[in-house]
Amino acid sequence: MLCPPGSPWYIAPVSEEDPGAPDGRAARAERRRAQRREAILLAAKAVFRDKGYHQASVHDIIDEARIARGTFYLYFSGKQDLFGELVADFLEIVRTQVRRIELGPDAPPPRIQLRDNFRRIVTAVLEHAAIASIILRDSRGYDDESRARVDSFFGQTLQLMRQAIQVGQGLQLVGPCDVNVVSVVALGGLRHSLVRMLEAQAAGPADPDGPSFTNPEAVADELLEFFLRGVSVES
Repeated sequence: MLCPPGSPWYIAPVSEEDPGAPDGRAARAERRRAQRREAILLAAKAVFRDKGYHQASVHDIIDEARIARGTFYLYFSGKQDLFGELVADFLEIVRTQVRRIELGPDAPPPRIQLRDNFRRIVTAVLEHAAIASIILRDSRGYDDESRARVDSFFGQTLQLMRQAIQVGQGLQLVGPCDVNVVSVVALGGLRHSLVRMLEAQAAGPADPDGPSFTNPEAVADELLEFFLRGVSVES
């Protein structure tokens, strides 16, 4: 028999929708932690963009995020740890822009699919300019741990380049070549072009060469055409 309300043995039912339920409190606490962590990452991107990695400090990030020092260390062990997460996140963003080339009867031509991959990558770099501008530039100012993270990023990106060239060869869009050499050349050209695009976007009308780099789709299309013309099968 159920005890009526008011009885010393009465236990009120707790629904999953009850905001006072333990599970509800835990979910809200988890959301707050995720939001605070994201706020720290956003603050770090702004600080790294404005000061560069070497000049930026944990104190700068704390000031930008408007949090206590102890709060920062609840989430990250230091600047290197935080930067490592930003690098990993950016690599994942780049990975998600590259789609497998489909060859079905309803699929667009492979060249169009390659173009769309390039466009997505260039657009993603522009959308994440704060961290992209740090990662894409010269890493000599980094400490050893952070330089290793950036080198690992470009090592994995180089592997994506190799795979893309091999796929292009299989589709007869790319002719015979030394995949290792060509992938290094392609990555170097892509990296420098993306840095130039970010600089042009930041400078605006003050950049005399800006018009060539302010349209991300045009930049992507020119890069693809250059790479394919450089290694394409002669007709």
